[in-house]
Amino acid sequence: MRTQNLTAAVLVAVAGALLAPACLQTSSTCEEELRCGVGGSAGTAGTAGTGNASGASSASGGGAGTGGNGGSVEAGASAVAGQSGGGASPCDGACPEATPVCNAATHSCVECLSTTDCTDAAKPACDPNTNSCVECVDRTSCAAPMPACDASKHTCVECTAKTDCTTTGKPLCDTTAEKCVACLQQSDCTSATASACTGGTCTACTKDADCSNIAGKGVCNAGTCVQCTGTKFAACGSSMGTPLVCDSLMHTCTADKQASAGLCQPCVSDAQCTPGKMCVQEQFGTPAQSVGYFCFWKKGDTADGAPATCLPGADPYAATLMNATSIDGTKSDICSLRSSTCVARNQFSSKDCKNVALPDDSLCGFAPTKDSKCAQADVGVFRCTLTCGSNDDCPSPFTCNTGATPAVCNLQ
Repeated sequence: MRTQNLTAAVLVAVAGALLAPACLQTSSTCEEELRCGVGGSAGTAGTAGTGNASGASSASGGGAGTGGNGGSVEAGASAVAGQSGGGASPCDGACPEATPVCNAATHSCVECLSTTDCTDAAKPACDPNTNSCVECVDRTSCAAPMPACDASKHTCVECTAKTDCTTTGKPLCDTTAEKCVACLQQSDCTSATASACTGGTCTACTKDADCSNIAGKGVCNAGTCVQCTGTKFAACGSSMGTPLVCDSLMHTCTADKQASAGLCQPCVSDAQCTPGKMCVQEQFGTPAQSVGYFCFWKKGDTADGAPATCLPGADPYAATLMNATSIDGTKSDICSLRSSTCVARNQFSSKDCKNVALPDDSLCGFAPTKDSKCAQADVGVFRCTLTCGSNDDCPSPFTCNTGATPAVCNLQ
């Protein structure tokens, strides 16, 4: 056994000599020559004897240590294996500026491995899938007014879900545009003045269909959803088979029937006037004051019973009012009262104006003594009458008393 160990030691020494042909100094023993091996000082081979080769050093480090008594051949072999120290860097020891971080797992240079590698304020997050710096990978990198993160694009956006939208006026998220909006569909708009959804914004209606989501207001009128208009009053229903009309100013349904108002009678729409007439605002005095809306002849509408001319033939509506505009926007010449008002005309010879035993002008007309007067109709009987300029201003067959002050229509 001793002889075998000695033989192994000699073989190792010979191998060392072959690997290191040139020594720094001459030694008289095999152990000294082996110490001159490449990669650092060679370890001393174990001498013959019994024991373990516990003295051998790592092959990658410096020279091998002295083998124990009776060391095996592995101890000497460690000395032979000793070469240059340290292993090669996974990225060859250097990465370019654009990708300064070494990914040891893939032996490649990358932009980042963690968020701390990203120093650009515009791209503070590290995408673990591409090892590149991006604007965001989740909402922690985003802030108002772009608090949400589009993970597919790695960009901060206004919203990706409804919960991202906290502004009262824009409570919904358009996930395609990734913006908070007021509406996504028409039903989201609940205001009569902004009932249509256009580009995420509730806007004014332009057609009746834009009002379908506003309860009880299905008609679009100048940008506002209303119950009805003078020309669209189907929503008002009917009474005894006759349609009920809409108040054209209030845009609400009334209990007034279609074609129920005659000449000089109050009206709320053109539809309420009987054929051949339209509803026009009457004005009286200087400066002019509004008396109200009344039905007047639509001059020239002979097909519907209106006169071709106002004077003569239409008394007491002897005045032609040119290009009048009706309550519903219709334009036409009309025949109106020349000297009085419809209030006084409707009281003519019918309203009692006696105050105790005397006539009281203040009980007559719209502007007492200017459009009307209280006159005696019989013994102890007083009635309101119209002011006039000629017989044409009085209802036929009554005549104008031009001798009175003011001139008024006779009651007899």
